Amino acid sequence: MPNIKYTNDNMRYETITLIILFVALPACSGPDQHLQKMAREIYSQKTWEPPLPPKEFKSDGCSCWPDNDWLECCIEHDTIYWLGGTSEERKKADLALQECVSQKDHPIMGRVMYYGVRLGAVPWLPTPFRWGFGWKYPQSGPPGKQY
Repeated sequence: MPNIKYTNDNMRYETITLIILFVALPACSGPDQHLQKMAREIYSQKTWEPPLPPKEFKSDGCSCWPDNDWLECCIEHDTIYWLGGTSEERKKADLALQECVSQKDHPIMGRVMYYGVRLGAVPWLPTPFRWGFGWKYPQSGPPGKQY
């Protein structure tokens, strides 16, 4: 068994890690009925031009983040992420998410969420919330639209 010497720095790091996990993991739970109803309503209000992704649209709300009064912003963002496309379209979608959350009196959270999606929802990771998640991985948008 390794000889690990615990210091205040070790304890602080472990405590912070546990707090982050305690807060983040419940936010990664499965979608509820209210969320799915809202997602269907938002999706049905969109005008879509073919080709559409082969996978059915689904939203998990604010992916691995607490759903708050900004939930509608996250679902709107999910519709664009489901469709995918170019890197410019992704940046525009992420800025729209930031603006939407900020307009709900959460400007700091809007900025945090912007950086979260820029770093965590990249198209080259096979996550269920990646850019272009409606397409079969590794495709990230309609044929002919390069990221």
